[in-house]
Amino acid sequence: MGKKFLIILCVTTLCLSGCGSRQEAGYAMQTTGQEDTAPNADMASAGLSIPVPAACVDRMGYQPQGEKIVIFQGGDLPDTFALVDAETDSVVYTGSIQKKGNDEEDTEYNGYGDFSAYGKTGQYYIRTDTYGESYPFLIHDNLYDSLFQYTCKELYQRKDTKEREMSPSAEPVTDSALVLYRLLLSYEMFPEVHAEAGEPAESANEIPDLLDLCKAEAEFLMMQEPASGDSGIYQAAALAKYAYLTRSLDQEFAGACLKAAESAWKDACKDLFVSDDLVSMAASELYRLTGSRQYLGLAEEYLRAATETTEDLSDAEFYAAVTYMNTRSTVDMELCDALIRKIMEEAEYIAEQSRQSAFLVCGESSDTDTLLQQAGRLCVVNHIITNHEYGTVIDNHLHYLLGRNAESICHIAWWEQPAGPGDEAGQDGAQMAAVFFLLSERKSHEG
Repeated sequence: MGKKFLIILCVTTLCLSGCGSRQEAGYAMQTTGQEDTAPNADMASAGLSIPVPAACVDRMGYQPQGEKIVIFQGGDLPDTFALVDAETDSVVYTGSIQKKGNDEEDTEYNGYGDFSAYGKTGQYYIRTDTYGESYPFLIHDNLYDSLFQYTCKELYQRKDTKEREMSPSAEPVTDSALVLYRLLLSYEMFPEVHAEAGEPAESANEIPDLLDLCKAEAEFLMMQEPASGDSGIYQAAALAKYAYLTRSLDQEFAGACLKAAESAWKDACKDLFVSDDLVSMAASELYRLTGSRQYLGLAEEYLRAATETTEDLSDAEFYAAVTYMNTRSTVDMELCDALIRKIMEEAEYIAEQSRQSAFLVCGESSDTDTLLQQAGRLCVVNHIITNHEYGTVIDNHLHYLLGRNAESICHIAWWEQPAGPGDEAGQDGAQMAAVFFLLSERKSHEG
């Protein structure tokens, strides 16, 4: 299985590395002030605008049986587009361009081409008479599998403690805690995906390799000096979650994590300015793990306050709510109802905004962290109650991050080099773990 994924990965990487090759044939394209990946580096260094295709596609590609949409941007869109076999340059499918209107910043016209009816595997590009060609992309069964395996490998590189300590992350404890927490949430929600996740296998034991990686993150956190304030609360939440999920697999280390989590909690709570939402997150994890009512009171106090505002839940409040509702110990059912209503309302808002967006995501002007946050929340809701529309919105967020955006930039930097100094998406472990969570959810719906 691993060899198949590696072969696909290599083929896809070769395709992406040639993304600029068709520029020599002449695109009818827009321009952006951002630097793009090679072979545009020379143009960027010379201070020239980088050409951007008017036909925006997922630069990795599409699943044969999935929805396949190309987004066009320009002033005078043609009526039709062609799907072209990149190897033979022959047209294999012709479709109409559905014109929707101006983008959210009212700067250009957008249209859509749907080639979902075509599902033959291969490498292709989009061509129009007036707007030239798109970057090439694949139609292939195992694209998500390839990216999932590649992301696993990138995450495993974090097991080198020295390398992690040299990370550009401004706060290594927070970064490591977020990585650990998001990986554990992925394991908790999609255990079937992670039964053999990770290439190569890290151990001969029966513990999933993902938990071996999580243990390395937990060990790193336990080696750090006691963190104060928000960093310490993140540390307590992540270690408590690890202890809860592994208590039957590695009782001794889970016990050590519990002690470290309680110690981090006590130290962090000495800071009078620690964030309330983070307190609710750690308190929910510690209550689920220990059953101690000292944590329950704080978790419920802050979560109840969160349901009484019109603001969206913060990330910490969202995580706290999910843990609180999954707790076997006594909880307030009215509070659970209020939390699930708030979470569902936010999911509906994300889906509605995505339907109205030119690029089919909730706020295409948002940064990568926000897009990952929105898609991640839909993953949780889609796990609670499977909804085809939510799955489509999650896919569209992945398509956007992989190049179907106004700049045709691949925002997942470990798949393709980042576009420039202003586009560091995917460089930190927390973002990588967030993408891993999205891919885990998508894989859980395969077959």
